[in-house]
Amino acid sequence: MNFRPNSDGDDEITLEMTPLIDMVFQLLIFFLLTTTFAVNVKEGGIELDLPRAKSTQIPSMESHMVVAVLKDGRTVVGGEAMSNDVLRNRLKEVHKQNPKTMVVVQADRNVEHWRVVEVMDLAATLGLKRLAIATVEE
Repeated sequence: MNFRPNSDGDDEITLEMTPLIDMVFQLLIFFLLTTTFAVNVKEGGIELDLPRAKSTQIPSMESHMVVAVLKDGRTVVGGEAMSNDVLRNRLKEVHKQNPKTMVVVQADRNVEHWRVVEVMDLAATLGLKRLAIATVEE
C-alpha cells in the first residue's frame, strides 16, 4: 500500500487492490479445501460417513443387528452407546435368539481399522458368523 503522495504534487492517497484480491483468493481456496462434501448416513439419529464401494451387495437381512462405530471409536447399537462388555452381552442375547442373525457394521470412514476388526471379531467369537460392512455406492 502506497501512502506517500505522488511525485507530481497530487495529494491523493492510493490503495493497492492486488494484495486484497490475493487475500480473497487465498481465503476462498482455504474454505474450499477444508470443507467436506462426503455422503453422510443417519442411523438411529447418529450421523456416519460411510466408506464408498463400487460393488455393493445387499444381502437378505431377515434378521440383522446394526452396530455403528463412530469416528471417535464409540460403539452404538440402536442409538445407545455401549462399552465392549455391554456389546458382548447384547451379541450373546442375539445369538441365543437366532444364531443366523447378520451383524452389519456401519463404521465411519475415518474410524481406526482395528475398532471395526474388534467388533467383527467379538461377533464371530460369540458364534455370529454372518457379518457385513455397510458402504455407500459410488
